Amino acid sequence: MAKLTQEEIDQIKNLQQFYNQTVLELGKNEAQYISLNKQMNKVIDEKEKLIKDLETLENKETQLSQELQTKYGQGNINIETGEIIPV
Repeated sequence: MAKLTQEEIDQIKNLQQFYNQTVLELGKNEAQYISLNKQMNKVIDEKEKLIKDLETLENKETQLSQELQTKYGQGNINIETGEIIPV
């Protein structure tokens, strides 16, 4: 019966060890990817919420501006004193 040399056995063991280590590292990498992807999705969701909030604020600002213009006419407002300086 043929038998492998110790060197051949060592080569097979080294390949198996390297294969197992590579699979383990790939699993760690995938876990990190999933975690980072979740974080990225949270950031994207927060960004979308902030953009909606900004749009809401812009709409409120436009509405208030129109209401004040209707009430007081066109002008610049001194926010410190509340004076309206006609244009």
